[in-house]
Amino acid sequence: MKFYVRKKDYQLIIKAKISFNEKIDDSELDLFSRKYVRGFMKPKKIRRRQLEYIGPVGISLYERMKNTVSKYDFFFIIEQIVDCTQKLNKIGLPLSKLKLDIRSVFINEMTKEIQFIYMPLVTVIDQNDPIDFIESIVYSAIPRSETDSDEIAKFAYFIKSLNAYQPERIEGYIAHNVDRNIVSTIKKRNCGQSGFMTDKPKDYYAHYDNKFNDNVDDEKTDLLDECSEDKDDELTELLEQDDEATGLLDEDTGLLDETANEIYPTLKRLLTGEIIRINKPVFRLGKEKSYVDYFVNNNVAVSRSHADVICRNGKYFVVDLNSKNHTFLNNRIIPPNCETEICNGDLLKLADEEFIFYTDL
Repeated sequence: MKFYVRKKDYQLIIKAKISFNEKIDDSELDLFSRKYVRGFMKPKKIRRRQLEYIGPVGISLYERMKNTVSKYDFFFIIEQIVDCTQKLNKIGLPLSKLKLDIRSVFINEMTKEIQFIYMPLVTVIDQNDPIDFIESIVYSAIPRSETDSDEIAKFAYFIKSLNAYQPERIEGYIAHNVDRNIVSTIKKRNCGQSGFMTDKPKDYYAHYDNKFNDNVDDEKTDLLDECSEDKDDELTELLEQDDEATGLLDEDTGLLDETANEIYPTLKRLLTGEIIRINKPVFRLGKEKSYVDYFVNNNVAVSRSHADVICRNGKYFVVDLNSKNHTFLNNRIIPPNCETEICNGDLLKLADEEFIFYTDL
Protein backbone atom coordinates (compact mmCIF):
# COMPACT_ATOMS: atom_id res chain seq x y z
CA MET A 1 0.00 0.00 0.00
CA LYS A 2 1.10 3.55 -0.78
CA PHE A 3 -0.07 6.32 1.52
CA TYR A 4 -0.67 10.00 0.85
CA VAL A 5 -1.45 12.55 3.56
CA ARG A 6 -2.76 16.06 3.94
CA LYS A 7 -4.34 18.22 6.60
CA LYS A 8 -7.63 20.03 6.20
CA ASP A 9 -9.11 22.16 8.97
CA TYR A 10 -9.43 19.83 11.96
CA GLN A 11 -8.85 16.66 10.00
CA LEU A 12 -5.99 14.46 8.92
CA ILE A 13 -6.81 12.81 5.60
CA ILE A 14 -4.79 9.88 4.27
CA LYS A 15 -5.40 8.14 0.96
CA ALA A 16 -4.07 4.64 0.48
CA LYS A 17 -3.53 3.04 -2.92
CA ILE A 18 -3.88 -0.73 -3.02
CA SER A 19 -1.30 -2.52 -5.13
CA PHE A 20 -2.36 -5.15 -7.69
CA ASN A 21 -1.25 -8.07 -5.51
CA GLU A 22 -3.33 -6.87 -2.55
CA LYS A 23 -7.04 -7.37 -1.90
CA ILE A 24 -9.32 -5.50 0.49
CA ASP A 25 -10.97 -7.53 3.25
CA ASP A 26 -14.51 -6.15 3.08
CA SER A 27 -15.56 -7.46 6.50
CA GLU A 28 -12.63 -5.74 8.22
CA LEU A 29 -13.21 -2.56 6.24
CA ASP A 30 -16.87 -2.58 7.28
CA LEU A 31 -15.93 -3.01 10.93
CA PHE A 32 -13.83 0.17 10.99
CA SER A 33 -15.93 2.22 8.57
CA ARG A 34 -19.36 1.75 10.19
CA LYS A 35 -18.35 3.80 13.22
CA TYR A 36 -15.34 5.60 14.62
CA VAL A 37 -13.22 3.21 16.69
CA ARG A 38 -11.19 5.18 19.19
CA GLY A 39 -7.49 5.06 18.42
CA PHE A 40 -7.92 4.12 14.75
CA MET A 41 -8.32 6.33 11.71
CA LYS A 42 -11.67 5.71 10.00
CA PRO A 43 -11.31 4.12 6.53
CA LYS A 44 -13.71 4.11 3.63
CA LYS A 45 -13.46 2.76 0.09
CA ILE A 46 -13.52 5.61 -2.44
CA ARG A 47 -12.37 3.69 -5.52
CA ARG A 48 -11.86 0.05 -6.43
CA ARG A 49 -8.24 0.13 -5.30
CA GLN A 50 -8.20 3.15 -3.04
CA LEU A 51 -9.04 3.77 0.61
CA GLU A 52 -9.38 7.06 2.44
CA TYR A 53 -8.59 7.36 6.15
CA ILE A 54 -9.93 10.26 8.20
CA GLY A 55 -9.09 11.28 11.75
CA PRO A 56 -8.46 14.28 14.00
CA VAL A 57 -5.61 16.49 12.81
CA GLY A 58 -2.23 15.50 14.19
CA ILE A 59 1.48 15.04 13.63
CA SER A 60 3.47 11.83 13.39
CA LEU A 61 5.10 10.37 16.49
CA TYR A 62 8.39 10.93 14.67
CA GLU A 63 7.71 14.68 14.71
CA ARG A 64 6.40 14.60 18.27
CA MET A 65 9.53 12.91 19.58
CA LYS A 66 11.66 15.79 18.34
CA ASN A 67 10.36 17.72 21.35
CA THR A 68 10.76 16.89 25.03
CA VAL A 69 8.31 14.58 26.80
CA SER A 70 7.39 14.25 30.45
CA LYS A 71 6.98 10.76 31.84
CA TYR A 72 3.21 11.33 31.74
CA ASP A 73 3.34 12.28 28.06
CA PHE A 74 5.46 9.22 27.39
CA PHE A 75 3.39 6.67 29.28
CA PHE A 76 0.10 8.00 27.92
CA ILE A 77 1.49 7.21 24.47
CA ILE A 78 2.61 3.73 25.54
CA GLU A 79 -0.69 2.91 27.26
CA GLN A 80 -2.65 3.97 24.18
CA ILE A 81 -0.51 1.64 22.06
CA VAL A 82 -1.21 -1.20 24.48
CA ASP A 83 -4.92 -0.37 24.56
CA CYS A 84 -5.27 -0.37 20.77
CA THR A 85 -3.48 -3.70 20.40
CA GLN A 86 -5.73 -5.15 23.12
CA LYS A 87 -8.78 -4.03 21.14
CA LEU A 88 -7.51 -5.87 18.06
CA ASN A 89 -6.75 -9.00 20.09
CA LYS A 90 -10.21 -8.91 21.65
CA ILE A 91 -12.00 -8.90 18.30
CA GLY A 92 -9.58 -11.37 16.74
CA LEU A 93 -7.80 -9.09 14.27
CA PRO A 94 -4.06 -9.58 13.59
CA LEU A 95 -1.52 -7.02 14.77
CA SER A 96 0.34 -7.59 11.49
CA LYS A 97 -2.19 -5.33 9.76
CA LEU A 98 -1.47 -2.43 12.09
CA LYS A 99 0.98 0.08 10.60
CA LEU A 100 3.62 0.20 13.33
CA ASP A 101 6.07 2.91 12.39
CA ILE A 102 6.65 6.20 14.21
CA ARG A 103 6.27 8.05 10.90
CA SER A 104 2.82 6.59 10.24
CA VAL A 105 1.23 6.76 13.69
CA PHE A 106 -0.24 10.15 14.51
CA ILE A 107 -0.90 12.13 17.67
CA ASN A 108 -3.19 15.09 18.22
CA GLU A 109 -1.07 17.71 19.96
CA MET A 110 -4.01 19.14 21.87
CA THR A 111 -5.77 16.01 23.11
CA LYS A 112 -2.61 13.83 22.96
CA GLU A 113 -4.62 10.99 21.46
CA ILE A 114 -2.95 8.42 19.20
CA GLN A 115 -4.34 7.45 15.77
CA PHE A 116 -3.33 4.19 14.08
CA ILE A 117 -3.75 3.06 10.49
CA TYR A 118 -5.24 -0.43 10.24
CA MET A 119 -4.81 -2.05 6.82
CA PRO A 120 -7.95 -4.12 6.04
CA LEU A 121 -6.28 -6.42 3.55
CA VAL A 122 -6.76 -10.14 2.99
CA THR A 123 -3.02 -10.72 3.37
CA VAL A 124 -0.36 -8.50 4.90
CA ILE A 125 3.22 -9.72 4.68
CA ASP A 126 4.63 -7.16 7.14
CA GLN A 127 5.90 -8.84 10.29
CA ASN A 128 5.14 -6.09 12.77
CA ASP A 129 6.74 -6.38 16.19
CA PRO A 130 5.08 -4.13 18.79
CA ILE A 131 8.16 -4.45 21.00
CA ASP A 132 10.37 -3.00 18.26
CA PHE A 133 7.83 -0.22 17.76
CA ILE A 134 7.76 0.63 21.46
CA GLU A 135 11.56 0.53 21.63
CA SER A 136 11.76 2.99 18.73
CA ILE A 137 9.64 5.38 20.81
CA VAL A 138 11.75 4.77 23.92
CA TYR A 139 14.98 5.61 22.14
CA SER A 140 13.51 8.54 20.24
CA ALA A 141 12.15 10.17 23.39
CA ILE A 142 13.83 13.31 24.75
CA PRO A 143 13.05 13.36 28.50
CA ARG A 144 12.02 16.72 29.93
CA SER A 145 13.78 16.24 33.26
CA GLU A 146 16.17 13.88 35.03
CA THR A 147 13.23 12.22 36.78
CA ASP A 148 11.52 11.67 33.44
CA SER A 149 14.75 10.23 32.04
CA ASP A 150 15.06 7.77 34.93
CA GLU A 151 11.47 6.55 34.51
CA ILE A 152 11.87 6.04 30.76
CA ALA A 153 15.22 4.26 31.26
CA LYS A 154 13.66 1.86 33.79
CA PHE A 155 10.89 1.11 31.32
CA ALA A 156 13.46 0.45 28.58
CA TYR A 157 15.08 -2.25 30.70
CA PHE A 158 11.67 -3.74 31.50
CA ILE A 159 10.78 -3.93 27.79
CA LYS A 160 14.06 -5.69 27.03
CA SER A 161 13.24 -8.31 29.65
CA LEU A 162 10.12 -9.45 27.77
CA ASN A 163 10.47 -12.53 25.58
CA ALA A 164 7.51 -11.44 23.46
CA TYR A 165 4.92 -8.68 23.30
CA GLN A 166 2.76 -8.97 26.43
CA PRO A 167 0.33 -6.03 26.59
CA GLU A 168 -1.08 -6.99 29.99
CA ARG A 169 2.39 -7.01 31.56
CA ILE A 170 3.21 -3.62 30.05
CA GLU A 171 -0.08 -2.23 31.31
CA GLY A 172 0.63 -3.72 34.74
CA TYR A 173 4.05 -2.08 34.78
CA ILE A 174 2.51 1.34 34.07
CA ALA A 175 -0.19 0.85 36.71
CA HIS A 176 2.14 -0.33 39.46
CA ASN A 177 5.39 1.53 38.72
CA VAL A 178 4.29 4.82 37.15
CA ASP A 179 0.68 5.85 37.82
CA ARG A 180 -2.44 3.69 37.95
CA ASN A 181 -4.53 6.67 36.82
CA ILE A 182 -2.88 6.60 33.40
CA VAL A 183 -4.36 3.18 32.71
CA SER A 184 -7.75 3.95 34.26
CA THR A 185 -8.02 7.21 32.32
CA ILE A 186 -7.49 5.48 28.96
CA LYS A 187 -9.98 2.75 29.88
CA LYS A 188 -12.52 5.35 31.00
CA ARG A 189 -12.07 7.16 27.69
CA ASN A 190 -13.02 3.96 25.87
CA CYS A 191 -16.35 4.01 27.67
CA GLY A 192 -17.23 7.34 26.10
CA GLN A 193 -15.47 9.99 28.16
CA SER A 194 -12.76 12.03 26.59
CA GLY A 195 -10.88 15.27 26.89
CA PHE A 196 -7.57 17.00 26.94
CA MET A 197 -4.32 15.77 28.42
CA THR A 198 -1.88 18.27 29.88
CA ASP A 199 1.65 18.21 31.21
CA LYS A 200 0.39 18.29 34.81
CA PRO A 201 -0.50 14.78 35.99
CA LYS A 202 -3.64 15.79 37.91
CA ASP A 203 -4.96 17.65 34.90
CA TYR A 204 -4.68 14.53 32.76
CA TYR A 205 -7.52 13.02 34.75
CA ALA A 206 -9.56 16.10 35.64
CA HIS A 207 -10.03 17.11 32.02
CA TYR A 208 -11.69 13.83 31.16
CA ASP A 209 -14.64 14.74 33.37
CA ASN A 210 -15.09 18.21 31.88
CA LYS A 211 -18.25 18.65 29.79
CA PHE A 212 -16.64 21.22 27.56
CA ASN A 213 -13.98 18.76 26.55
CA ASP A 214 -16.60 16.12 25.83
CA ASN A 215 -18.37 18.53 23.49
CA VAL A 216 -15.14 19.39 21.71
CA ASP A 217 -14.42 15.72 21.17
CA ASP A 218 -17.93 15.12 19.84
CA GLU A 219 -17.44 17.92 17.34
CA LYS A 220 -14.18 16.37 16.19
CA THR A 221 -15.82 12.98 15.80
CA ASP A 222 -18.65 14.48 13.75
CA LEU A 223 -16.10 16.00 11.43
CA LEU A 224 -14.98 12.55 10.36
CA ASP A 225 -17.85 12.21 7.90
CA GLU A 226 -17.55 15.69 6.39
CA CYS A 227 -14.39 15.35 4.32
CA SER A 228 -14.62 16.03 0.61
CA GLU A 229 -12.55 14.04 -1.87
CA ASP A 230 -9.55 15.65 -3.54
CA LYS A 231 -7.40 14.67 -6.49
CA ASP A 232 -4.26 12.68 -5.85
CA ASP A 233 -2.05 15.40 -7.28
CA GLU A 234 -3.05 17.64 -4.38
CA LEU A 235 -1.67 15.14 -1.93
CA THR A 236 1.85 14.61 -0.63
CA GLU A 237 3.30 11.12 -0.55
CA LEU A 238 3.90 10.03 3.02
CA LEU A 239 4.79 6.40 3.13
CA GLU A 240 5.52 3.33 1.05
CA GLN A 241 5.26 -0.17 2.34
CA ASP A 242 8.79 -0.96 1.17
CA ASP A 243 10.12 2.13 3.02
CA GLU A 244 11.88 3.46 -0.06
CA ALA A 245 10.22 6.85 0.26
CA THR A 246 9.04 8.65 3.37
CA GLY A 247 7.76 12.19 3.54
CA LEU A 248 5.72 14.43 5.80
CA LEU A 249 3.43 17.33 5.07
CA ASP A 250 4.53 20.35 7.08
CA GLU A 251 1.21 22.19 7.60
CA ASP A 252 0.37 23.69 4.18
CA THR A 253 3.89 24.51 3.05
CA GLY A 254 4.56 21.37 1.02
CA LEU A 255 6.81 18.36 1.25
CA LEU A 256 9.28 17.94 4.04
CA ASP A 257 11.39 14.85 3.40
CA GLU A 258 12.89 13.96 6.75
CA THR A 259 14.88 11.00 5.50
CA ALA A 260 16.69 13.10 2.92
CA ASN A 261 18.30 15.29 5.59
CA GLU A 262 18.93 12.64 8.22
CA ILE A 263 22.51 11.34 8.38
CA TYR A 264 22.85 7.79 9.63
CA PRO A 265 26.05 6.23 10.99
CA THR A 266 27.59 3.07 9.58
CA LEU A 267 29.46 0.00 10.74
CA LYS A 268 32.23 -1.66 8.77
CA ARG A 269 32.52 -5.39 9.39
CA LEU A 270 36.26 -6.02 9.34
CA LEU A 271 36.02 -9.71 8.44
CA THR A 272 34.14 -9.07 5.20
CA GLY A 273 34.59 -5.35 4.55
CA GLU A 274 30.80 -4.98 4.45
CA ILE A 275 29.35 -1.52 5.15
CA ILE A 276 26.21 -1.60 7.32
CA ARG A 277 23.94 1.45 7.43
CA ILE A 278 22.34 2.09 10.83
CA ASN A 279 19.08 3.41 9.40
CA LYS A 280 16.69 3.38 12.37
CA PRO A 281 16.61 4.71 15.96
CA VAL A 282 17.24 1.27 17.46
CA PHE A 283 19.30 -1.07 15.27
CA ARG A 284 19.79 -4.64 16.49
CA LEU A 285 22.72 -6.95 15.65
CA GLY A 286 22.87 -10.69 16.21
CA LYS A 287 22.85 -14.09 14.55
CA GLU A 288 19.10 -14.83 14.49
CA LYS A 289 17.66 -13.46 11.23
CA SER A 290 14.11 -13.08 12.53
CA TYR A 291 15.20 -11.02 15.56
CA VAL A 292 17.72 -8.56 14.17
CA ASP A 293 18.31 -5.76 11.68
CA TYR A 294 21.77 -7.04 10.74
CA PHE A 295 22.46 -10.77 10.64
CA VAL A 296 26.00 -11.68 11.70
CA ASN A 297 26.63 -14.89 9.79
CA ASN A 298 29.41 -17.45 10.20
CA ASN A 299 30.11 -16.70 13.86
CA VAL A 300 28.73 -19.00 16.56
CA ALA A 301 30.14 -16.77 19.33
CA VAL A 302 27.60 -14.03 18.57
CA SER A 303 24.28 -14.24 20.42
CA ARG A 304 20.90 -14.33 18.70
CA SER A 305 20.10 -10.79 19.83
CA HIS A 306 23.52 -9.55 20.79
CA ALA A 307 23.49 -5.73 20.93
CA ASP A 308 21.60 -2.60 19.93
CA VAL A 309 23.04 0.53 18.37
CA ILE A 310 20.89 3.51 19.40
CA CYS A 311 20.69 6.81 17.49
CA ARG A 312 19.31 9.68 19.55
CA ASN A 313 19.65 13.43 19.08
CA GLY A 314 22.90 13.27 17.14
CA LYS A 315 24.55 10.90 19.63
CA TYR A 316 25.03 7.16 19.41
CA PHE A 317 25.04 4.42 22.02
CA VAL A 318 25.58 0.66 22.27
CA VAL A 319 23.56 -1.60 24.56
CA ASP A 320 24.63 -5.19 25.22
CA LEU A 321 21.54 -7.42 25.43
CA ASN A 322 22.86 -9.86 28.03
CA SER A 323 24.90 -11.60 25.35
CA LYS A 324 26.74 -14.80 26.28
CA ASN A 325 30.17 -13.63 25.09
CA HIS A 326 29.73 -9.93 25.81
CA THR A 327 30.14 -6.73 23.82
CA PHE A 328 33.35 -4.71 23.75
CA LEU A 329 34.05 -1.08 22.90
CA ASN A 330 37.70 -0.34 22.11
CA ASN A 331 38.54 -3.74 23.68
CA ARG A 332 36.82 -2.89 26.97
CA ILE A 333 33.80 -4.90 28.02
CA ILE A 334 30.60 -2.89 28.39
CA PRO A 335 27.98 -3.74 31.05
CA PRO A 336 24.74 -5.36 29.85
CA ASN A 337 21.53 -3.35 29.51
CA CYS A 338 23.35 -0.03 29.88
CA GLU A 339 23.81 2.63 27.23
CA THR A 340 27.47 3.22 26.40
CA GLU A 341 28.27 6.06 24.04
CA ILE A 342 30.08 5.13 20.82
CA CYS A 343 32.00 7.65 18.72
CA ASN A 344 33.42 7.93 15.22
CA GLY A 345 36.27 5.46 14.66
CA ASP A 346 35.53 3.31 17.73
CA LEU A 347 36.12 -0.45 17.57
CA LEU A 348 32.97 -2.42 18.39
CA LYS A 349 33.23 -6.15 19.08
CA LEU A 350 30.35 -8.58 19.41
CA ALA A 351 32.17 -11.46 21.10
CA ASP A 352 35.14 -11.73 18.68
CA GLU A 353 33.38 -10.18 15.66
CA GLU A 354 34.92 -6.76 14.93
CA PHE A 355 33.30 -3.63 13.49
CA ILE A 356 34.47 -0.04 13.07
CA PHE A 357 31.83 2.61 13.81
CA TYR A 358 31.69 5.64 11.52
CA THR A 359 29.56 8.78 11.61
CA ASP A 360 31.12 10.33 8.51
CA LEU A 361 31.65 7.45 6.08
